[in-house]
Amino acid sequence: MNFQSFQFLVFFLVVLFTARVILKKFPASKKLFLLAASYFFYMCWDWRFAGLILVITVINFIVGHKIQNAENSVTKKRWLGLSVGISIGILGYFKYVDFFIDSMNVALTSIGFGGELPLLNVLLPIGISFYTFQSISYTLDIYRGRSDAVESFSDFALFVAFFPQLVAGPIVRASYFLPQLNSDHKEEPNAMESGMALIIRGFIKKVAFADVLAVHLVDPAFADPGQYSPVFLLVGIYAYSYQVYMDFSGYTDIARGVSRTLGYELQINFNRPYQAISVSNFWQRWHISMSSFFRDYLFFGLGGSKYGNVYINLMLTFIAIGIWHGAGWNFVLYGAMHGAFVGLERWRRNKRKAAGVSEPEYHGIRLAIQWFWIFNVVAFSRLLFRGGSLESAIEYGKAMTNFAVTLIPFSTVGIIVFVLAIMLQYSRTGWTTGWKDFYCRIPVAIQSMLIVGVLYTLVALSSEEAPFIYFQF
Repeated sequence: MNFQSFQFLVFFLVVLFTARVILKKFPASKKLFLLAASYFFYMCWDWRFAGLILVITVINFIVGHKIQNAENSVTKKRWLGLSVGISIGILGYFKYVDFFIDSMNVALTSIGFGGELPLLNVLLPIGISFYTFQSISYTLDIYRGRSDAVESFSDFALFVAFFPQLVAGPIVRASYFLPQLNSDHKEEPNAMESGMALIIRGFIKKVAFADVLAVHLVDPAFADPGQYSPVFLLVGIYAYSYQVYMDFSGYTDIARGVSRTLGYELQINFNRPYQAISVSNFWQRWHISMSSFFRDYLFFGLGGSKYGNVYINLMLTFIAIGIWHGAGWNFVLYGAMHGAFVGLERWRRNKRKAAGVSEPEYHGIRLAIQWFWIFNVVAFSRLLFRGGSLESAIEYGKAMTNFAVTLIPFSTVGIIVFVLAIMLQYSRTGWTTGWKDFYCRIPVAIQSMLIVGVLYTLVALSSEEAPFIYFQF
């Protein structure tokens, strides 16, 4: 059930009416209804994997209480190891087992062993990386004393399976979401109005920007790079970065908006990532819930900058980030590249600190040049991300050096949307957020007409054949 489908529109309206009107005065029943709706939503993708979410939920709920009630640190570590081991084991089986088998076959063939181990062709459950990590964060926070085990199993199950962010995040921390399920929790002012505004913005990003960039620039460039000019291929790389941003941040806007209309808040996941002045700063702005998860639980768990070798810790963390995105050596290299850049930035920062030199400040043209440099690092690294394999990335790179090809099939619509996407990224913050305040002030009748008209138009124009990019992770 894609967000951009009529089925989801009907589903959302039914859930919203039931939760907001029928069950408004019955908070316990409302939570149980949302839990049932969340499982129904996930089962619309593939009913068989609903049991997988339930298994992960039950295990981590039980282990959370075992950790909290453990009498000593050794017992706590054992229970934590069980939680992390089972959760990562399930994720590893469904997401990486065929990758490991294929890599093993290549290794065995290279040393002269005949025959191949058969691939299992395991079907990847949608959103498994998100709800698995979300569950793990719960037991880790209890182990570290940052939160207490929740008493209500249904509350914890709703935290894991909450449908707005179930399949593509953001990765919500238990300490952030579970307190909102308490009876004394008060929702944000104008939650309904601002939530609807977020939903509309998310659909505009997806349908009017991401999908248009894909059709007119990105898909043609990556489908057969050898037949296009290096100029077109360069624009294709840049356009893909804006497609990914508009697609993923659009999903996040919709997820946050739907959640807000139901009375709950999800974390902000993006902060103008292409205004980053370093690769480190990029990861502080891009997919914030995921990057902060790896920082807090893996990088610091390895020792951070206090224990062990900080550069090895950084590299391992970013390789893990790469592998989180997909099972393939292209994703390993993608993570390693970013780890190398972040490590280099840290080394240079430490050198400047030791020499008593302050950090550089960027203003005016120097700031624009720095933005452009970091954007290029990010955009070109995504050749490994979009191509799907090392071979595809290499093929695209080779095509960019073939200046004998002159075909540049730019479309007016594609270029206009591409330029608008760039302008929005670097416009003043007030220009892109002020309209929400305006929307909240207009009469309810006009708000309703805008919601119905805009959502109906966007859903009608969208295609279920163009799902959100991060659904595959």
